[in-house]
Amino acid sequence: MTDKDLLNDFIHANDFAAQVKRHPRTVRRWMNQPDGLPYTPIGNQNLIHVPTARDWLLRNMRNPAPRRVKA
Repeated sequence: MTDKDLLNDFIHANDFAAQVKRHPRTVRRWMNQPDGLPYTPIGNQNLIHVPTARDWLLRNMRNPAPRRVKA
């Protein structure tokens, strides 16, 4: 196992921001919330585990409120 294999499922927080089409500051804000986006700090980089981030996004998915039916 090489270092590249070990980090296959991780991406840099800025790359994650580009993939979800959000500003890197928004992603940093998500990471700083109490139940926020999980990340792993390595040196001066924040790496995001893609499968875990996908689960986090799905857990935070919201369904729209149903429309009221006029009587």
